[in-house]
Order: sequence, then structure tokens, then C-alpha cells
Amino acid sequence: MARSYRPARATGRRSAVSRGVIGIALAAPSIAILVGLVAYPVVDAIRLSFKDVDMLTDSERFVGLANYAAAFRDPGFWPILANTAIWSAGSLVGQFALGLLAAIIIDQRLPGVAFVRSILLLPYVVPVIALALFWRWMLDGTYGIISHLLQHLGLLAANQSPLALPSGAMASVIVANVWRSFPFVMIVYWAALQDIPQEQYEAAKVDGAHALQQFWYVTLPNLRNATVTLIVLRVVWTVTYFDLIWLVTHGGPGGATKHWPIWIYEEAMGSLRFGYAAALAVLMGAFLMAAAIVYVRGTQYKDAR
Repeated sequence: MARSYRPARATGRRSAVSRGVIGIALAAPSIAILVGLVAYPVVDAIRLSFKDVDMLTDSERFVGLANYAAAFRDPGFWPILANTAIWSAGSLVGQFALGLLAAIIIDQRLPGVAFVRSILLLPYVVPVIALALFWRWMLDGTYGIISHLLQHLGLLAANQSPLALPSGAMASVIVANVWRSFPFVMIVYWAALQDIPQEQYEAAKVDGAHALQQFWYVTLPNLRNATVTLIVLRVVWTVTYFDLIWLVTHGGPGGATKHWPIWIYEEAMGSLRFGYAAALAVLMGAFLMAAAIVYVRGTQYKDAR
């Protein structure tokens, strides 16, 4: 009985197609979720940014670039941009400094280090509403622990809270954000520290390098990839972070802590200017995307050199 002959190349192609179909089928739910939760809101926000939305009549009117032009003409544009930059820079510097220090501590083989590691992770797992209430209580001008200490040192008047002062309010929310967010940086750096070959430290010791030189010439270079990833993630998450600063200060006093996400929220939910708020959101997204691209390409160019 004659057997049918199938070329190996055709069989391989069919097998590859079958694997591709299976792969697409398995990825389809995740793709659908990403499209529904990420792609569609982004596209719809861009669409709304070119329109004037009237909630009373449920109508939309195309206005072109008017919302974007109004954003740049808004007298609050530069103060809010400055607040966003101060909030982000202060938070990032504190998170990276404290996170790296904590990572180095928990990387040591010391008794009780596992317990210390668990304690240091607590701020990141505490619900933000509980954390905000905790900081508002400590900063209360009448019975807050931090406020009482600052009053005792003469840095604040009697019964005065740092949240009542523009500079004090911004410093307070930055400290609160650093305290909440540094565990993430700590965990990423700790994982990176585990991958550093001990032979490099031993070679540095043989060459006579002391602890600071080992940190500078061995530890930091090996943490470079983790740092690049962390900077991109933390910049995006910090600039767009809304919950903590809103719950603690509501953007006050006098707009001293009003940053870009609060501006978007107030325009959308307070003034019901959804088209204008969408334009502000698109501007923030475009800025963050441009900054991330420039930063990543800059680091790649340095690697190539």
C-alpha cells in the first residue's frame, strides 16, 4: 500500500503555524485586558482632549488644540509644574538614598536581619488611606508628635502644623512619600546585590581597596542596570502619584502642594472640564514618555561608548 509523501518543510511550516495559533490563543485574554484597561482609555483621552464636553447636555464639540493652548496660558501652569518637579525630585532622591542604604543593611549576614527586612517592608504594604491618616495625625498642630517636636525646637509656633506652611507642607508630603516608597527600591537593589560575584570584592580587597572604594568601584557599577530600570519606573509612578498627597494636603495650603495629577483631578471632577483635563493628562503622558525615551537612549549611548 503506497504511503503519501509529505515534505518535511511543509510539515514544519504547519507545525509552526499551529504553535503560533496556540500562542495567540493563550495571549488573547491578556491582550484583551490590556486593550480594555490601557489602550482604550489612552485613545479616548486623546480624543476628548480635542473636544469641549458639556455634561449637562451630554454633548461634545470639537475645539482642536484649544484645550492645549488654554493649558499653557493658564496662570497656574508654571507653579504647578514647579510643584510637580519639586515633589518628584525630592521623593526620588529620598527613595533611592534610603532604599540603597536599606538594601545594603538587609544584605548583611547579621542576626535578626530577616525580622528587620519584614519591618522595612511594612510601609509599602500599608493601605495608602491608613498611611495618610497616620501622617496627618503625626503632623497635627495640637497633638501631633512631629509637630510637637518641631514646636519644642522653636521651628514652629505653638499649635502650628507643618502642613499650614507652604514649604513645610511640601516637605511633609515628600517625607511621607519617601517613607512609603523606599521599600520597593530596597527590594530591587537587594535582588541586584545578590547577583554581584563575591570574587570581585575579594579581588578589590587584594588590591587594597577599603569599604568605600569597594562600594564605589564594585557595588555601584553592578547596580547600574537596576538603577536604570528603577529610575524609569519611579519617575513615572512618582509624577503620576495622586493618592497620598491629595489625602494629606488636598493640594494646599494655597496650592503649595498642588501638582499635575491634582490639577487634572480638580479640572475633571471639580470643574467638570473633561476635555481640558484630558488635554492635561495627555501633556503629562507625552512628557513622561519623552523623558523616558531620552533617558533610556542616553544610557544605551553611554554603554555603546
